[in-house]
Parts: sequence; structure tokens; C-alpha cells
Amino acid sequence: MARKKVATSEGAVDDNSVLTEILVDSLNKKLGDVAYIMGKGDSPAEVKEWLSTGSTVLDTIISNSVEADGGIPVGKLVEISGEAATGKSLLSYMILKDCQDKGGIPILIDTENAANEDFLRLLGLKFQHEGGNLVYLQVDSVEKVFQAIEEIIRRIRETHKDKLCCIVWDSVAGTSTDTEIQNEYGEATIGLAARLIGQGLRKSIRFIGTQRVSLVFLNQVRQKIGVFFGDDTTTPGGKAIPFFSSVRVKLYSGGKVKVGKDVIGVGIKPKVIKNRLGPPHRDAELKMYFTKGLIDEESWLDVLLKSGVADKISAQKSSIVNKDTGEIYEFQNRKFVDWVRDPAQEEARAYCKLKVKQSLVIEQDPDKRVEEVTTEELGTDEIL
Repeated sequence: MARKKVATSEGAVDDNSVLTEILVDSLNKKLGDVAYIMGKGDSPAEVKEWLSTGSTVLDTIISNSVEADGGIPVGKLVEISGEAATGKSLLSYMILKDCQDKGGIPILIDTENAANEDFLRLLGLKFQHEGGNLVYLQVDSVEKVFQAIEEIIRRIRETHKDKLCCIVWDSVAGTSTDTEIQNEYGEATIGLAARLIGQGLRKSIRFIGTQRVSLVFLNQVRQKIGVFFGDDTTTPGGKAIPFFSSVRVKLYSGGKVKVGKDVIGVGIKPKVIKNRLGPPHRDAELKMYFTKGLIDEESWLDVLLKSGVADKISAQKSSIVNKDTGEIYEFQNRKFVDWVRDPAQEEARAYCKLKVKQSLVIEQDPDKRVEEVTTEELGTDEIL
């Protein structure tokens, strides 16, 4: 069949791809940089970069990808919510650390006055005299938060468009509005913060997609009054954050992590309640230590045993067969983290990490699944 030629003011065009290029160029000249060709690699809709939460398990259940180097998509908005002491701030500091390790600029907007310099250093974040570049902001209001975000994005666009940047807002619920600060105690400001957040996100959300900027908003969980059936919790700030977020992670308490009588961390149960990048409604069980954050490899063995990659030899010992090389790895279960972190076990570590990711990736095409497709009602905490 002969190719269909398309007539333009410059003559005949022999290829639809050429016409597409002309159309995109024309739209960008007329409207600014708004048009892209999907699949070409420069569209804001394509997530090309990720930041890690510090946990391969959590990263993979969000990204649903073996290739993704993290679970927080760059160029998108992510909300992390939960009750008090569920590790929200700790998790966000791990994300900032990964941004710093990858040569980016980590920015912490702390409206709760909760950050501690020694604590941040313990988690691995570096300060200026250590060769680091953590930027710390303590602003008063929602309006100033979004003014700061706009200024950061504008400066990055002007000076170094390709610079990686992660902005954490800790927290939405802990931030007043200018009106609330100026008013007397007890004066109503119902819905004002929600309107300001909606306005701020409408102005800034599209710009982060064209930069290497990741927004991470931390939010608290509040109790709904008078709700007796279904989920009786909500997150402050209105509907704009749930609507604009590409990923929403809700943290539940998993108890205390103790050594003897001493509490050294908390167990957390992250649940992905919204995900535009992979299947939602997935969860994990992790340990968060006060001085180290997440120890990534600690959650690997359970995944490897459940998937059949690792086999128990005894109650204390397990083994893994590297199917690529035929080598058999044997280790003590309690010493798995030390074993897999041993520099001499670099090949074993890479193999284990790959198998953890492969075990957690879900095939979403129903035609490629052998199980029967069924429908199940959402849980009370899964309804957005």
C-alpha cells in the first residue's frame, strides 16, 4: 500500500511521524513548552527516575518494576500519611538521603519544628561542612510553603534545569494559614487551608513534571467525628492532595522494636492506597530504627523464603541456589543481613536483591495469569 502524503504549507510530507513533529513544534511555539511525543523520552508523563525509601520491598511494591531504582517517582507528588509515631518523618529523611546520595538537592520544609540535626546526621544525611547540601526551611504558613516551592522550581529552571531535587513538606496538618496566625484563638477558618493547598498545587504541579523535582507531602491522620461505620479517619488539607498525588502511602503502627527492655525502633506497615505507576492496595511489614532508619536487607529473607528462592535447611539455617552460576549460598538466618552485606558476597547480594524485586513484581495483564479473575469490595481504609 502506498504511503499517504500530507500536504502542508511547506509542501508534501511523506510520513506521519514528520507531521507529528511539525504539530508539536507548532504547538510549542504558540503555547510554550506544552506538547510532547509520547515514548520519545521527554514527556512529563514518563517517569524516568526514582528516589528510594531505603527499602527495596517498599520501593518495588510502589514501582512494580525490576529496573526502577526506588519507589518515589521524580516529577510527581507523593503523600505519606499516618498516625503519630508511625515513621513518616523517618521515611521522608531516608528519601532525602537518597536524593543527596544521587547528587541532588534535598530540601526539608519543617513547619512542625520537629527536625533534629544530630538525628538527621545519624540517618546518613550530610551537612555543608561534611560535603552535604541539605536545605532546611522553617516557614509559618501554607501560603509561604507554596511560595517557597515556586521559588525553588523557578531557580532550578533558571540556573540548572537538569538538577535533581526533592522537596519534603513536614507536615500538611501541622501548617497554619496566614489568616489563622493573624486571627484570635477560636475564630473559624473552615476550609481555608484546603482552598490554599488546591490553589498552590494547581499552580505548581505541572512544573515539577518538566523538572527533576519530587514533591513528598507528609500528612497526619485525624479522626472523623460521628462516623460509626467504615473508615473513621481522614487526612487534613482537603481533596487536592489525594487528587493530585501519583502515589499515596498510609503508614500503620507495627508495634515497638526492642532489644531486651530497650525500645530502639518501631515496626511500620506501609500500605499503598493510591498508585498511578503500579497496582495499589499492596502492603509490607518493615522495621524502622531510630538511629539507622530502615535496614533494607532485613526484609529480604522473608520475601525470598515465601517465593521459594531461599529454602530452610533447619530452623536456624537457609540456602539459596544462584541459578545463573549454579553456586549455593548457605547462611544463618539471624546473620542474613551481615552475610549479604559482606563485601565478599557482592555477587550474592546482587542476586538476592534482583530476586526480591522479581518476586514482588505483579503481572497486571489478566491474559498472562493462570488464576481466575475475581472482584472484591474495597476495605474501609482503601476508599479514597
